[in-house]
This record gives sequence, C-alpha cells and structure tokens, in this order.
Amino acid sequence: NLFPALMVLIALILPGCASVLSKEALMGADRTLTVDATQSSPDKHSGKKVVWGGVILSSENLENTTEIEVLETPLSYDDAPAEAEVKVSRGRFIIEAPGYLDTAIYKIEARITVSGVIKGIVKKKLGRMEYGFPVITPVELKLFPVPPKVVYYYGYPYPARPYPYPYGAE
Repeated sequence: NLFPALMVLIALILPGCASVLSKEALMGADRTLTVDATQSSPDKHSGKKVVWGGVILSSENLENTTEIEVLETPLSYDDAPAEAEVKVSRGRFIIEAPGYLDTAIYKIEARITVSGVIKGIVKKKLGRMEYGFPVITPVELKLFPVPPKVVYYYGYPYPARPYPYPYGAE
C-alpha cells in the first residue's frame, strides 16, 4: 500500500513550491523582463506586468503615494528575495504605491517582492550620476522582515589558568 504514503508525501511537498504572491498577482506577468532591460528601452516595456524583488533602500511618503526604492536581487523558487548577502543585482527600481504605506514597516533593509505594472522611467540623482529608475505601480506587495544581525561570539574571556597541560609541554 504505497499509494497513500505517496499521496501524503506529495501533499507535504507541493505547498512548498508555491509563490509568496497570489495567483492573480502572477497572472500575465513577464517573468523574463529585468530591471536593466527596462532601463535600456523603457518605451518598449511600459505597461507590462513584472514580478521583481529585492532590498528596500529607502521609503518616503509623498502627497498621494508612497515611494519605495529597491535594490533588485534574484528571487528564490517561491518568489521571495534571496536571503543571502546581496552580491548580485541588475539595478534599482521604485515602487510607487498609491496612498499611505507606513515607512516604519516598509523600512530600510527589509526585503520585498512586488507584482506590478511598469509605469515608466524616472531620472534621479544617484551619487553624482543621473540614474533611470523603472517605476512600478504595484498590484500586490509581499514584505519580509529585516534579517536579524548575526553576532559572533569568540569565547572571550578565555578560560582561566591552569590550562589542561603544563606550559611548554608537548
């Protein structure tokens, strides 16, 4: 009777393959379109639906919208931003969410995944250079908490003497 055991195993594995976003948010999204491709030809990609994610660099409440600047990172199998140290990015983008989002929640270093429509490019200063940020109007947002800081403990203070072997002994 292997069949019931196999069905239970499949039932346990399948939910782990699901996206963090709803099926409606994913429907019609161009999963091949990247931030850098959008920057290089914004007119061609304006109005397309994408799923991008990354690390929040800043968030600001404006008069009618909340603007979230994100450093794009690769997404994992479930569309969550990669949790390892960020070493790969294809650029930055801005999420322009209508209304008010609390910037204490959408804060620096939090990870975010967005399904949304490309509105266009906005040019802003990044350091001394002019940078073209793709702007996304969100359909759905999924926020992940700021990863905890890892504190390494090196065992100080060292154990008191006498050591388990006499000094100079081999």
